[in-house]
Amino acid sequence: MIEGQGIPTLLIGTAHDIISKVTAPRVVFVDHPVGRTFGPPHDRGRNEAVLERALAELPKFTRAGEIRDPGFQWLPDGSRAWERELIAEMRQDR
Repeated sequence: MIEGQGIPTLLIGTAHDIISKVTAPRVVFVDHPVGRTFGPPHDRGRNEAVLERALAELPKFTRAGEIRDPGFQWLPDGSRAWERELIAEMRQDR
Protein backbone atom coordinates (compact mmCIF):
# COMPACT_ATOMS: atom_id res chain seq x y z
CA MET A 1 0.00 0.00 0.00
CA ILE A 2 2.70 2.50 0.99
CA GLU A 3 5.09 1.24 -1.69
CA GLY A 4 2.26 1.52 -4.22
CA GLN A 5 2.14 5.25 -3.47
CA GLY A 6 5.80 5.54 -4.45
CA ILE A 7 7.12 5.74 -0.89
CA PRO A 8 9.99 3.29 -0.32
CA THR A 9 9.88 1.28 2.89
CA LEU A 10 12.78 -0.14 4.84
CA LEU A 11 12.84 -2.83 7.53
CA ILE A 12 15.72 -2.45 9.98
CA GLY A 13 16.10 -5.60 12.03
CA THR A 14 18.17 -8.06 13.98
CA ALA A 15 17.85 -11.87 14.03
CA HIS A 16 18.95 -12.58 10.47
CA ASP A 17 17.30 -16.00 10.52
CA ILE A 18 13.92 -14.32 11.04
CA ILE A 19 14.25 -11.30 8.76
CA SER A 20 15.44 -13.52 5.92
CA LYS A 21 12.03 -15.22 5.98
CA VAL A 22 9.99 -12.00 6.04
CA THR A 23 8.69 -10.62 2.79
CA ALA A 24 9.86 -7.02 2.85
CA PRO A 25 10.89 -4.84 -0.09
CA ARG A 26 14.15 -3.75 1.56
CA VAL A 27 15.86 -5.00 4.71
CA VAL A 28 18.90 -3.69 6.59
CA PHE A 29 20.36 -6.25 8.99
CA VAL A 30 21.95 -4.92 12.17
CA ASP A 31 23.95 -7.46 14.19
CA HIS A 32 22.70 -6.28 17.56
CA PRO A 33 20.75 -8.07 20.29
CA VAL A 34 17.03 -8.49 19.63
CA GLY A 35 15.22 -5.52 21.11
CA ARG A 36 18.26 -3.29 20.75
CA THR A 37 18.25 -2.76 17.01
CA PHE A 38 19.44 0.84 17.24
CA GLY A 39 21.97 0.22 20.00
CA PRO A 40 22.06 0.59 23.76
CA PRO A 41 19.21 2.54 25.36
CA HIS A 42 19.96 6.25 25.75
CA ASP A 43 23.06 6.07 23.52
CA ARG A 44 21.83 8.79 21.20
CA GLY A 45 24.99 8.85 19.11
CA ARG A 46 24.83 5.13 18.40
CA ASN A 47 21.04 5.22 17.89
CA GLU A 48 21.35 8.00 15.31
CA ALA A 49 24.34 6.37 13.60
CA VAL A 50 22.41 3.14 13.04
CA LEU A 51 19.44 5.03 11.60
CA GLU A 52 21.61 7.22 9.37
CA ARG A 53 23.63 4.30 8.02
CA ALA A 54 20.48 2.25 7.41
CA LEU A 55 18.90 5.12 5.49
CA ALA A 56 22.13 5.54 3.50
CA GLU A 57 21.64 1.96 2.28
CA LEU A 58 18.26 2.84 0.73
CA PRO A 59 19.55 3.92 -2.73
CA LYS A 60 21.85 0.88 -2.91
CA PHE A 61 19.07 -1.72 -3.11
CA THR A 62 18.84 -3.34 -6.53
CA ARG A 63 16.07 -5.92 -6.09
CA ALA A 64 13.01 -6.59 -3.96
CA GLY A 65 13.64 -8.65 -0.84
CA GLU A 66 17.33 -7.80 -0.71
CA ILE A 67 19.00 -7.80 2.70
CA ARG A 68 21.91 -5.43 3.18
CA ASP A 69 24.37 -5.52 6.08
CA PRO A 70 26.10 -2.19 6.73
CA GLY A 71 28.49 -3.90 9.15
CA PHE A 72 27.22 -2.81 12.55
CA GLN A 73 28.43 -4.96 15.42
CA TRP A 74 27.39 -4.66 19.04
CA LEU A 75 30.94 -4.96 20.39
CA PRO A 76 33.96 -3.29 18.77
CA ASP A 77 35.92 -6.56 18.66
CA GLY A 78 33.12 -8.28 16.73
CA SER A 79 32.67 -10.92 19.42
CA ARG A 80 29.27 -12.26 20.37
CA ALA A 81 29.85 -12.03 24.13
CA TRP A 82 26.72 -9.90 24.29
CA GLU A 83 24.65 -13.03 23.76
CA ARG A 84 25.72 -14.41 27.15
CA GLU A 85 25.21 -11.03 28.81
CA LEU A 86 21.71 -10.70 27.37
CA ILE A 87 20.73 -14.20 28.49
CA ALA A 88 21.98 -13.44 32.02
CA GLU A 89 20.07 -10.15 32.04
CA MET A 90 16.88 -11.84 30.88
CA ARG A 91 17.19 -14.45 33.63
CA GLN A 92 17.55 -11.71 36.26
CA ASP A 93 14.37 -9.98 35.03
CA ARG A 94 12.25 -13.10 35.63
